[in-house]
Parts: sequence; C-alpha cells; structure tokens
Amino acid sequence: MHAGLAVGARVETVKPANEAKDWTPEAMLKRRWGALGHIIGTHDPHGFIYAVEHDDDHIIAAYEHHELVACQEGIDYTPAERAEMLRKMTACANAFYSLSALAGCHAMIEFTGLMNEFIKVCQDAHANGQQFPLANTHSGVVLPFKKHNATYLGEKLNCIYGPAFLTSEENRAAFVAEMFGGAFKLVPAQSGGHP
Repeated sequence: MHAGLAVGARVETVKPANEAKDWTPEAMLKRRWGALGHIIGTHDPHGFIYAVEHDDDHIIAAYEHHELVACQEGIDYTPAERAEMLRKMTACANAFYSLSALAGCHAMIEFTGLMNEFIKVCQDAHANGQQFPLANTHSGVVLPFKKHNATYLGEKLNCIYGPAFLTSEENRAAFVAEMFGGAFKLVPAQSGGHP
C-alpha cells in the first residue's frame, strides 16, 4: 500500500504522463480523470493497482497507484471546485487587463501577465490533482513552476520594478532580503541584456 492509499480512502484520479498498461481492459475502459472516489480494494497483493468506486456514478474502475491522489473530505477542494476557481481567476485577470489598459499605464498592464502565468501554473497543478488554492508561502505547498514560468515572471517583474532595484542598493537589498532571505545578490544586466 502507498501512503494515503488504503481501502476506504477518498481519492482523486489523475491522468498520468504515460498511460497505464492494458492489464484489465474492462476495468480500464471505466476510468475517468479528475473524478472523486473511494478505494474499495486492490487488484494485486503489492498494492500497485486499486479498485476505485467513483462517487458520482458508483462505477468501479481500476487505477495504478500513481494515478491516484489522496484527498480529505471537507478540507481539500474537489476537481469541480478547482475548475470553477480557475474560471473565476481567468475572468478576474481579463477584467483587470481591460481596466488597466483603459488606465494606460504600461507597467500596470504587465501585472496581467503575472496573473495569467500564475493561472497557467495553477491549471497544471489542477491537472495533476494538486490543491493549488492552498499553495503559498504560509502553507509551504509548492506549485509546479518550470524554468520557462520563472523566466517569464522575472521578465514581468523586471519590467515593472527593475529600474527601482537597479538604481537603488537599499531597494535591492530590501527586496532580496524579503524574497530570498538575502541568499542571492542582484546585479545590473550587462549591456545587450534586457533594458
């Protein structure tokens, strides 16, 4: 048995990067991704394949252990709740863009890019069954940021705040101390870099 995956546990199904092997065709055909259910048993003595009864339609399907994420009723958001949250977040970013474009301040419009990149990462987390609404510095829950996400965020922050950090050692030190605990040193870009 894997951590959190015991008989009776509430789980969310998550589509893996690589599809599972076709070891039981009839059980595999009943599988759905982003569904909530409860583990009702295992199909092998090692606990790698689980029988899950879907909460909404009571259909029983087989899932490999890496296709299940344990979730707590009343604490974790359901897949439907997270999908609705993403829809509202996107609407919020779109409204912000419209209003900031009317205001005409370029740096303020760049905040829309920060919001949209955050939403993209939250969408990736949602697809993996991760509770993205709980991810922040207070909880320690980490979102699945990739290098290209970090590069994009750096570009947007540089556009908005870069000159204030590059021209003031005091501002730069305060930012680094708060953001990184003073572990990094920001230096001006060499000529030929981003303005």
